Amino acid sequence: MQMDVMPGVFSRRDPANVAPVLFEIPRSGAEYPRAFRSIASLTDLQRSISMYVEECYAGVVDAGATWLYAHCPNAYIDLNRHELDIDPDQIEGEWPEPLQPSPKTKNGIGLIPTVCAGSKPIYDAKLSVAEVRHRLDHYYWPYHKEVARLLKGFRERHGVAYHLSCHSMPAIAAGNGPDAGQRRSDFDLGDRNGTTCGPELVDAVASVLKGFGYKVTTNAHFVGAESVRKHGAPDQGIHSLQIEMNRSLYMDEDARSRRPELAGVRDHLAAVAARVVQLAAEGAK
Repeated sequence: MQMDVMPGVFSRRDPANVAPVLFEIPRSGAEYPRAFRSIASLTDLQRSISMYVEECYAGVVDAGATWLYAHCPNAYIDLNRHELDIDPDQIEGEWPEPLQPSPKTKNGIGLIPTVCAGSKPIYDAKLSVAEVRHRLDHYYWPYHKEVARLLKGFRERHGVAYHLSCHSMPAIAAGNGPDAGQRRSDFDLGDRNGTTCGPELVDAVASVLKGFGYKVTTNAHFVGAESVRKHGAPDQGIHSLQIEMNRSLYMDEDARSRRPELAGVRDHLAAVAARVVQLAAEGAK
């Protein structure tokens, strides 16, 4: 196994025999840049992080897949949001192009989140255009350019690339959404309603997880956000699937601590990776 690091931005682990399969973890980092200032407590900021997901997927490298992990916390900049998903009211100055704030941004959880732990404010003042641009140029774009570089290389060498964007979700849905107060499935697979990957990738991942006894849904809780939207191009041989994992499977959500079951989950996700690597071999040149 080889490892590559862009300090403060990402770490990448490459298998000895590289298959055209990438598992990337964009929302689990906890390395706060030294210049970051917030009025929120560290405890509240940490509740925005999908903790331990990178550990759950650590076994995919031995299965032949590449592992990519973003270091910065999504409370600083959310790598799973569009680069223009910014509320103009949260920045000081004029953005050089039209912004595209989504409903997520209006709720404070856009590209640059303004709340954490549900409703706790992160800032007591607007951010400058230069500050937001710095976060994009030094964290957001280097990470997404690495994802794009890897997938392009896979496709050129093998004729196909499989991209799994790895996330975690609270066991019980909060807020006022359609599933509020309900216990979520163990895994929810998001392909943006069939637009970011072929059905064979969804079926392969789902079949392995169901074989271990997990409840698996598709596009039920999350259809897939920016990472799969930005990189998925099934008509060009690049298949992107978002995997949302129920946090109660591997951690105590209240204590924010690992559960002993994490080791078993890691083994099961390694088996998922092995199946996707097999799928890639079947679809390669």
